[in-house]
Amino acid sequence: MLATLSKLSLLVLATVQLAHSLATSRRSTCTEPSIRVEWNTLTEDQKAAYFAAELCLFAAPAKTGIPGVVSRYDDLVGAHAQQADLQDNNDFWHATGQFVHVHRYYTYAHETLLRTECGYTGPLPYWNELADAGKFATSPVLLDFGGNGSEEDDWAVVDGPFANLTRYFGYGTTNTKHLLTRRVNETASLEAGQTYVDTVLAQETLSGFKTALGIFMSQSGVHPGGHLGIGGDVRDYVTSPNDPMFFMHHGYMDYLWWKWQGDNKTRINDLNNIGYETQKEPSTGYVETSGDTVIYLFDILPDVTVADVLDTQNGLFCYTYAT
Repeated sequence: MLATLSKLSLLVLATVQLAHSLATSRRSTCTEPSIRVEWNTLTEDQKAAYFAAELCLFAAPAKTGIPGVVSRYDDLVGAHAQQADLQDNNDFWHATGQFVHVHRYYTYAHETLLRTECGYTGPLPYWNELADAGKFATSPVLLDFGGNGSEEDDWAVVDGPFANLTRYFGYGTTNTKHLLTRRVNETASLEAGQTYVDTVLAQETLSGFKTALGIFMSQSGVHPGGHLGIGGDVRDYVTSPNDPMFFMHHGYMDYLWWKWQGDNKTRINDLNNIGYETQKEPSTGYVETSGDTVIYLFDILPDVTVADVLDTQNGLFCYTYAT
């Protein structure tokens, strides 16, 4: 009996050592990670280059074949819309365990298109919304992106690089051609504040982190606060990526997850009790989100698993944040 237990102990130890070795090996391939930065730290030339690349995606033809897509940028919107139908109980990205994981890969897909198809070479920026909590309308970041919508023009964005931009998806699952809109809500933007951020970062588990972040627009937290604070197209679950501000916001969500994870292997790999793979229960029963759960992007990028996106320096990714 003791011999059997001894062998079992050695097997467990060997398994742990192997897992640690693999993680170390993956990290060793990421020796010069790219550094993501706050938007306000970019130079004017870098901002102009970023906008030029984004507009390039809006001008480039679609490739996915998703119904309704017009541009390469719309491929991204369509990939989100096809997997975010909360109203019909057919969501895979929000009311599921893999919420933060799919959005990490999704923002990476956006970055990849900016770089590989539109020549962007600068750092990937995000919006540090904490600095602008309660005052989104005067945020230098939002102003750079054209600011709030015009009330006289049904809240269409009429200034900046995305002025009078035609959008083809939304609202919801009903696609109606319209101009990009924003309608800032400062009450909601207060949820980008320090108390909400502190609550998120104080959690001990990823399950708690997700709950504190807030998934749904009916909840409080920095995630819904950002969406509702910007308003307009971004407040729509299904087609919120219509607005390029979506990627500034979710870049910040990823920053918060990265900051929460730190170098803590337990936090990086935590998948306990985070939810199911689907919103609707399959005929075979719910399946809990695990490292094997597949993230699908309509061939914008190859399919990956949740395990592939846990670590920002794990081989698939090689990036970190400036602060």
